Amino acid sequence: MLSSFFPPEDLLPETKLHNVAYANDILTVVAFMKQKLYADTSAIQRINAILKDAVTKFSADAGKFALAGYDQAGNIALRYTELTYEHPSQFLVQPKAVFGIDTPVDLFGLWHWSERQIKKNYWPGTVGDAKYYLDALTKENGTIYNNPEKYKRLTPFNKEEEVAGNEQYLRKVAVRLYYDTDIDWQLKNRRNSFYDTKMPDASELINRLLLSGNDKAEFVASKQPGLRSNGIRHPTSLSIVDEVECIQWIKKSLNIFDPIAWKPPYELIIPKDWGVERFSLPPEFASRIIYKGVEDLRFAPGWGDSTSGQYWSYAYMWWLDGDPKIDAGNLQENLKAYYTGLVERNIISRKIPANKLVPVNVTIKKIKTVPDDLETYSGEIHMLDYMIQRPIILNTLIHKKNCGVQKHTTVFVEVSPKPFTHPIWRQFDEMEKGFRCNL
Repeated sequence: MLSSFFPPEDLLPETKLHNVAYANDILTVVAFMKQKLYADTSAIQRINAILKDAVTKFSADAGKFALAGYDQAGNIALRYTELTYEHPSQFLVQPKAVFGIDTPVDLFGLWHWSERQIKKNYWPGTVGDAKYYLDALTKENGTIYNNPEKYKRLTPFNKEEEVAGNEQYLRKVAVRLYYDTDIDWQLKNRRNSFYDTKMPDASELINRLLLSGNDKAEFVASKQPGLRSNGIRHPTSLSIVDEVECIQWIKKSLNIFDPIAWKPPYELIIPKDWGVERFSLPPEFASRIIYKGVEDLRFAPGWGDSTSGQYWSYAYMWWLDGDPKIDAGNLQENLKAYYTGLVERNIISRKIPANKLVPVNVTIKKIKTVPDDLETYSGEIHMLDYMIQRPIILNTLIHKKNCGVQKHTTVFVEVSPKPFTHPIWRQFDEMEKGFRCNL
């Protein structure tokens, strides 16, 4: 999130967006733009450096970024996003979603707004802001009257233009603009009509994006008034954003898997008292596996109890995109990467000493195909049991299934340290035989 006038330490207490993002495994970076009003060269270079650092330091997926801007910085976020689509070869990251919070989207409109506020001379804070804007813009670019072409290059949107301007580069981007739409409060407390707010320009931008075919463009009227943490009522407040709903919108816009909202396009039974977990593939702990899709797990009730006969017994369905190569060698390689990552993610949290670590070894072989399988495999996974910090051997049966018209590949994996004669495998068989694709 970009902010022009509030450094991160002042901005973060005003919202829980970053907390909700964290709970959804989304990294949040807050950048102070140092009083910048628009995306000039220095602002662009600063954002480039921040995004490059995020990709490098946190191994962030450059294809899954959303950019946000609070107040004036929303103007920067919009224009930066446009530039990444106008000149894609010059940018590491192309945001898939962008949103502004009480943002002036049109520099020409900001200029005229400032002139009106100064002439009206009603609310000191607003008048002071207007004078600052005009002074800063004039010093850096001249006025909109003597240098309009420069402002046309700098502004994300110019409502006075009849043909599409810079906003044309947002046609494929999810765009949201948030505003406190309480006009009654504006009239009574600031003597502002609707045309003295940032909303007319914003609604016109969203309308033009919709007309251009971007059905992911939204004007969001806040469900709650702008209220800062000190109790002061102010339309330029982060409280106008519903944090939970906004993060869900980001996840949808970035095509991030939501295990709660996801509806399996198949039937896989859940035995009584068994646990369920779902996440996207490749998982964050094993980014080296080549498969993409969804993992749908079933944990035996005694999975995490070392005294139970069901210890380390679980099964999972890999619902894979497309038709990836599935054979013994490929499964062996990817399962090794999977379980290596699973052990590594537990080393620090469980304080596992280095002398207890053992390499992960996986052996997989193709066996006689069982009924209703396309192919069947069995094997062993040798690894560290990170729960009791001892080596363990997990037996596995792997079923490649057929879902025909679904354009997905399904792989059902059964795992247990128990021999294949143990009753746990009969429960796995019931799950495997009960699997159905929803055609």
